[in-house]
Amino acid sequence: MPNFTYTARDQSGQPVAGTVTAANVAEVLQQIRSEGRYPVSVKPADEPGQPAEIPTGANIKISRADVIQFSTQLAVMVETGVTLSEALDCIVKQAEKPSFRTLVSDIASQLQAGNSLSVALSRHPRSFPRLFIALIRASEKSGMLPKLLHRATEYLRDEQQIVRKVKGALTYPAIMFTFAVTTTTFLLTFVLPRFTIIYASKKAALPVPTKILMTVSDFLVGHWVGLLVGLVVAVVSLAVYLQTESGARGWHYAQLHMPLFGKLYRKLHLSRGLRMVGTMCGAGVNLLDCVTTAHDLCPNTHFRDLWKRAGEDIQAGRQLSEPLFESPLVPRSVSQMIFSAEKSGKLGSVMEQVAGFAEEELKEQITSMTRYIEPLMIVLMGLIIGGISLALLLPIFSISKVMAS
Repeated sequence: MPNFTYTARDQSGQPVAGTVTAANVAEVLQQIRSEGRYPVSVKPADEPGQPAEIPTGANIKISRADVIQFSTQLAVMVETGVTLSEALDCIVKQAEKPSFRTLVSDIASQLQAGNSLSVALSRHPRSFPRLFIALIRASEKSGMLPKLLHRATEYLRDEQQIVRKVKGALTYPAIMFTFAVTTTTFLLTFVLPRFTIIYASKKAALPVPTKILMTVSDFLVGHWVGLLVGLVVAVVSLAVYLQTESGARGWHYAQLHMPLFGKLYRKLHLSRGLRMVGTMCGAGVNLLDCVTTAHDLCPNTHFRDLWKRAGEDIQAGRQLSEPLFESPLVPRSVSQMIFSAEKSGKLGSVMEQVAGFAEEELKEQITSMTRYIEPLMIVLMGLIIGGISLALLLPIFSISKVMAS
């Protein structure tokens, strides 16, 4: 019978390697698993495979959709008994995007060098979030890689769906507002000056709305260079200021308290944080590490402060629900459910359920808000453009009276 060389992980997650004699690869895998080890790669000892020469590198960036595809494929193949090395080689052969192929090839080469999957993934922080890597690290210790891969995939898919809905809700008003500003500027700078010449030649008594529009139009036409430079300077200054701690804190405060969108942002950040902590806690990750990861991955400074306080309280021996009760960012009903979960010892599952409820409420709020925003923006556009058009046409009646007299 042929000889096979293998690499595997023991129950503590440490790499082990060896050689066994077996009839085929399936028998080798059975022997390794019977010894309580998790197989990583198996290949014939007499005919070592020559991996394809694909350039590899660290910190490659791929899209979130590619990460979800990678995680799904890996989970399915590992669950069916395929080794990690074989699964990664299969994904490399099927990959169409060069960056995706290079990233998976780098992960495979790291496994062949004796590193764990979590270490290989951590070389690409721009592609794999810390939550994903933490779940993989937990699976290596518990031996539940397929289950936690599925859980990580579900989290990434839910997060992508929520973020896409929020962006969709914000995109429509932004486009309509931009169109309104552009249309108004065009009417005031190109259309109104031509009417001004006609009105001046007729010496008509102009209505007050028309005089106001003509004043604004003259100012825009006469100072457009200064206004353009000032706008560019203001945008650049604002962008630089938002990069500072005080600027980011002010902008994030405005996000959480702005009309219509404030509640949306609150539910978004709260549901994402609860989902992170619940998913990691349910996978057996230490609660302090769960809260630290939620703090590091949260984009809003005020919610980061919340998770920071939670981490400090946990280190001091307090319960997670205590800082949540004290925070105005967390509804009391949510804090009460987490408090009950801590008493029952089901914190992970309850937090995931609470996050699911918050996400469903967020989706309903986005749908409801979008339903009202569309007619509101249409009415606003009609008032702006219709008001300007009416102010342009009002002097025609005065001109008719002047010509008739």
